[in-house]
Amino acid sequence: MKFQFHVNHGCKKKIYFFLIFLIFAIYFNKKSKKIKVGIFGCRHDLGVGNFLVKYSLYIKLFELGYQPYIVTTNHKNVNISFLNQTTDIVIIKNYSDIKESDYDILIVNSDQTWRKWDKYFYDCGFLKFAQNWNKLKFVYGASLGFDYWNFNKEDEEIIAKLIKQFSQISVRENGSIKLIEKHFGIKPKLVLDPTLIIDKKYYLKLIKDYRSDMKEKANYIFVYKVSYFNEEMIKFIEKAKKILNYSIYDYHINNKNLIEDFIYYIKKSKAVITNSFHGTIFSILFRKPFITFNFKSNGFERIKSLSELLGFQNRIVDNNKNIPNISLLTTIPKIDYKILNKKRRESLDYISSNLHLFK
Repeated sequence: MKFQFHVNHGCKKKIYFFLIFLIFAIYFNKKSKKIKVGIFGCRHDLGVGNFLVKYSLYIKLFELGYQPYIVTTNHKNVNISFLNQTTDIVIIKNYSDIKESDYDILIVNSDQTWRKWDKYFYDCGFLKFAQNWNKLKFVYGASLGFDYWNFNKEDEEIIAKLIKQFSQISVRENGSIKLIEKHFGIKPKLVLDPTLIIDKKYYLKLIKDYRSDMKEKANYIFVYKVSYFNEEMIKFIEKAKKILNYSIYDYHINNKNLIEDFIYYIKKSKAVITNSFHGTIFSILFRKPFITFNFKSNGFERIKSLSELLGFQNRIVDNNKNIPNISLLTTIPKIDYKILNKKRRESLDYISSNLHLFK
């Protein structure tokens, strides 16, 4: 016995349109899946810059339509509530825990990523754990941390192999370009620190509803120091306080301090005295009068490169030499913002050109 099914014309049209709808639904579902980007860098440490370089690159990638993840170890059990609240962060115990299928693109981020911090140096800085993966990988704004070569022969041999896996590499200071070119025959591109590539509105958004527990000060100098803080700098702060009749807000790094504190108080300050690279950057972003004490032990080259690029060398005290007049703390720096904007476009073009290599 044979069975015959007759489908009328109206039903055929319905089936046809349903199939078309299904094909488009499958296509757009695939298109809507965001490309997963793993961001790798230094471990969490008690420093504003360490958090904000991660936050900034995350924001830019998300803004470009990608799904970024900050992937890192957390050796010191540092308070990471800021990153938990503002980004997607993945804390790992070992880099061997990462699977090849976890991310579509791998990026080595900025800060002193190529400085020999700990046993994970090759993994977080050069993606040794992923050296055999067929993935798009590139480096954004790495830093050696010093203006001299800090690798031994064994390091050089390992890095020479690992560095070949990247589609492109970039650094954030001129000194690193010369050293990398000399020892590995590769000339990196110079880009801005990640904190300078996102719009200031993202920092202002962080403090939109923020209220500090600290008593408001009318006119104060925001003092932000990291690591080495010498006698000359202390004398300069005391002198500025007396001459300008300003109070001092001394921002101490500890596990209780919030990133929002840093942004909030630097924005509301009358002036800034710092020995920090990112203390300098945020003074520029918020157009504050500032003086930066720059020491060899504190990553001298990155501040030097930025000052030469933007033309504020007169506000830099290099190893206690040429201490400027206090009056500079009452005038807004003559930063060349046209150059800053041009370099920002170049840095964003670098990111986009590498991301577009993904297939």
